[in-house]
Order: sequence, then C-alpha cells, then structure tokens
Amino acid sequence: MNLRPYFQLCRIPNVFTAFANVLAGVVLVRGGAPIKTDWWLLAATGALYCGGMVLNDFFDREIDAVERPDRPIPSGQVSAFGAGMFGSSLLAVGVGMASWHSTRATMTAIALVVAILAYDAWLKSSRLGPVAMGSCRFLNVALGLSAAEASSLDVWWAPVLAGLFTAAITGLSQHEVGGTASDRVRPIVLALGALAGLLAFAAVRSARPGSWQVLATVAPFFTLVLIRGRQLFGPLWLSAAPPDLGRAIGGGILLMPAIDATIVAAHGSPVWALAVVVVGAPGYLLKRWYYLT
Repeated sequence: MNLRPYFQLCRIPNVFTAFANVLAGVVLVRGGAPIKTDWWLLAATGALYCGGMVLNDFFDREIDAVERPDRPIPSGQVSAFGAGMFGSSLLAVGVGMASWHSTRATMTAIALVVAILAYDAWLKSSRLGPVAMGSCRFLNVALGLSAAEASSLDVWWAPVLAGLFTAAITGLSQHEVGGTASDRVRPIVLALGALAGLLAFAAVRSARPGSWQVLATVAPFFTLVLIRGRQLFGPLWLSAAPPDLGRAIGGGILLMPAIDATIVAAHGSPVWALAVVVVGAPGYLLKRWYYLT
C-alpha cells in the first residue's frame, strides 16, 4: 500500500506546527514541564489536524479536479469515499485521545472538530473563512491550555496570537491559485506587521516586571519571527503572484512555532521555548516532499 498520498492529504509538514502549538499551551498552563498524561494532547492534535486537512481536500475535490488535478483525490490515488472515511476517523480518534486526558480537554477537542468541519464544509470560501480557520488554530493552542486550570489570563496570548496570525495567512490563501493585485493584500501585510507589535507587547506583558533576563531570552525567538516574517511577507507589498503567495503562506504556517516559543520564553521557560521550535522543525525538512497548502 502506497502511503504517500495519505501523507499528502494530511499535510504532514504542517502537523508539526500543531504539535508545537499544543506543547506551548501545556508548558504555559503548567508553568513548566508537561506531565505524563499531557502527551495525550499532542497525540490528539496530530489526529485532529490530519483529519481536518484530509477533509479539506475531500470537500475541495471538485475544485481540485480543475485547479490541482495532480492531488490525491482528483488523480484517483485515494478515492473520495476513502478520504472521507479516513478524515472522519482521524477526528474521532483525536477526540478519543483527548478524552484520555480530561473532560476539559475532551470539550476543547470537540469544539475544535466543530470549527474544523465548519471551515472545511461551509465557510472556507466565504468572508468568514479566515475567521473560521483562525478559530481552529486558537482552539488548537487552547487544547494545550486544557492540560490544567489557567491561573493567569496572560497564557491566553498564545492562542489569541496564533488565531489572528492564522486568520491573516488564510486571507492570503484565498488568492493563492490565481494571484491578485498587490494592493489587495497590502492590508493583510500591514496587519501582520501589527501582529508583530502585538507579539512584542504580549512578551513584555507576560514577563515578570523588571525581569530583563527573561526578556533577553525572548529576543532570539522574537528576532527569528521578525527576520523570517520580513522575508516571507515583505515581497507581497510589490507582488502578489501565485509563487510569492504560496511561499508566504507555506512559510507562514511553519513560522507559527517561533511565535509560540516567543510567548513561552516570556513566561520564563526558555528551554521549553527552544523545544517548541525544535518540535516544529521537521516541517522544514518534509516540505521538500509534501505540499503545505
């Protein structure tokens, strides 16, 4: 059995960003290292993310038959029925894994499934598409936060920033196939710049007052976000052709662990912040063989 088409459907490189989201949430709410049962949440997000991506292609199969005929479903490598069953099963497995952790985690996973289905089946091509996809990433980080009772509102910066960043990336993705005029994406580029400022504010707000040592550990992660963000999104100011958009969207997805890590470092866990980046790193290697968007 050839598994490659199924890995393609799952967007395997992106799954590692989902792992990083949840690990960041767990570290934030635990105030440090995860406990044994928290690893169920990472397993759950892997199944939920893959299930959502498979169903994304399932619902897009008629469009892909015209725009991307080489993809697994329109090319006949995976049947539509098989993809639908595979994606639905993964969502069910994800909820089941979350249930091994706690009721709070189960309810968060169910909310995530609802958001995934709403985006994939109904909202993707609408004006609410970016909001719907942003809510999926928000809930993914929140799945990590469900590991324990949040003792501070500051831990919620991570899902909020992840959701807003994802909404902006999704706004770009609506023009990915045909491209668009650069002036139509400039507001999104400006919004991404504003998000960088909000990330800096969140990092300073989350660090203990006067804790310059903590902020020093934040600097490498925040600098990575700025440099990589400039490389990816800066060119869109002048050109929003499909290659530029594809590079920005795929690279933006892989940048998410660095955003999470910035918040984790600000909360005084630089080692775990590095772990969050490392968990997302395999996506950079796998993108050579599997598509991201």
